[in-house]
Amino acid sequence: MLEPFEEPASDLSGILGKHIIYTYSNGWEYEMYYKNSDTVDYKVRSGSVGGRIVKGQKVSIRQLQTALPSEKVEASESEMSSYMISWVEPTGTSVVQVLNLNRREVRTVILFPDWVVKEPLKTVCFQNEHLDLMRSYRDQGPTYPIHPKIMLGRLHFIEHCTLDNEHVINPH
Repeated sequence: MLEPFEEPASDLSGILGKHIIYTYSNGWEYEMYYKNSDTVDYKVRSGSVGGRIVKGQKVSIRQLQTALPSEKVEASESEMSSYMISWVEPTGTSVVQVLNLNRREVRTVILFPDWVVKEPLKTVCFQNEHLDLMRSYRDQGPTYPIHPKIMLGRLHFIEHCTLDNEHVINPH
């Protein structure tokens, strides 16, 4: 029996180990590595927080399907290559990303706390070396109002790497 709020297991074989680079329509470029079933590493290559690097970010990943698991419906290959990834950062920023590998599309909602919008450069670092500082900024706030940003992007690089490879996203 599933616990409250728990979803059935997903087939993540199509996303795990993927290393991608994508650019949003506003010009922000990101590099992401889906390290394992609950962890990503990423680098913000350009944009208002360009230079930010995060390793070991805990996430939730699910394959998107057009039917419930109890329903017997054949899904197209394009649908089966879609995934939803979500996480909350130590900064208080929440992210939900929908990735379609076959269509080379990424759609993301980022919910920025007010302090990040007002002082984005505070987050530009190798976050892992500054976790306590990021949490203190979050706790000092202000976190409200939350600033939602809906982003649409295109993948322009996809490669498959081994799982748990510490060298895919290099912080230095």
